Amino acid sequence: MLAIYFAVGALAAACKTDGTAKNNCVADQCDMVGETEICMQCQSSNIPINGKCIAESGGANADKCKTPTSGKCSACGAGYFLHKGGCYAIGGDPGSFICADEASGSGGTEGVCSTCKTANGFFKHPSPAATKQSCISCSETNNVDSVTGVAGCTACNPPSEAGDNTTPKAAICTACTDPKIVKTAAGATSCIDESACNNGFFVETTASGSTSSKVCTACTDDNCDVCAASGAKKCNKCKTSGDKIYLQKEADSQTGTCVTASVCTTDNTYYPDDTAKTCKSCAEGVPNCKTCTKESSGTVTCSACLEGFFAESKSTCTACADSNCAVCTAAGTGKCSKCRDGYTLDSQANTCASSSANRSSLSTGAIAGISVAAVVVVGGLVGFLCWWFVCRGKA
Repeated sequence: MLAIYFAVGALAAACKTDGTAKNNCVADQCDMVGETEICMQCQSSNIPINGKCIAESGGANADKCKTPTSGKCSACGAGYFLHKGGCYAIGGDPGSFICADEASGSGGTEGVCSTCKTANGFFKHPSPAATKQSCISCSETNNVDSVTGVAGCTACNPPSEAGDNTTPKAAICTACTDPKIVKTAAGATSCIDESACNNGFFVETTASGSTSSKVCTACTDDNCDVCAASGAKKCNKCKTSGDKIYLQKEADSQTGTCVTASVCTTDNTYYPDDTAKTCKSCAEGVPNCKTCTKESSGTVTCSACLEGFFAESKSTCTACADSNCAVCTAAGTGKCSKCRDGYTLDSQANTCASSSANRSSLSTGAIAGISVAAVVVVGGLVGFLCWWFVCRGKA
């Protein structure tokens, strides 16, 4: 219900036909303070005190409303504060809805409320005075003594200082009328629909104790148009204007950083895709390619293939015939020049064998020669033993 009062309070409205503020009030110069209708400008010879128009003449009223002009008060006396052209008693109704000060006979600054009711959506003027409105509604859209609120705002913090008559300083909104959410851009806040949080902003859920709320937060990645969350490397899509229009994704992620075309090609393992506006790996341009370049025609040419492949042409990487080969020079067996880890190259056959199966690192030819020699030695030894025992038997 308070949100309704705040929204209404930002603009003057017609007085209710059965309201107490209509008597001697200028047409369409009524407003609401909580559930009480007030008059902001009275007809001739009347002044607004506590929201009602009373006769200007009289010493008592003169102490409350200082220098009345055209049915409005320009300043207020002790025990009163200025609000929308009228003077309101501190500690009395309806002023207590705006000001949290207790009624007192002395103390404080004359004509000023020192503590505004923030719970009811008011903020204190950064430089209060008897001639200024002490408390301003967070939803106020008019220039009130060089400060203003934010349309649709229900809770806010005051600006650090006042502006001027042409450029008022706005309050910092912290909550909006449901279902709108707070958007912060370049230090300024506004209340927007959740669906309008885009173009470099995203909806973020913030927690405070047991409650949570949604806010519209700027993407922190430079030149990001759509992001998944705050922080670096969280961009989903880059803006089409500016230099950093290419999305460089993180490994195994759909988010990344917006970069220039030159950053895409830093180590020649990526190239800028002008259609998708992303940095694509060389393997996406030429399957199984490790390093590449993008020609002016848009064609991607491969300069080096991934391990286990060789460049059959600038646009084709073909697998080595030996699956255990890391570097080969052509198709077919016997073309390997370097094996994968865990395998050993046979320098004669140019093939790869498991290092665990051939820990001696000897070639297959050497192993075959050793095997034949072993057979000959064993055969000779058997023959000698047979001869020895035969000869001994004859003796």
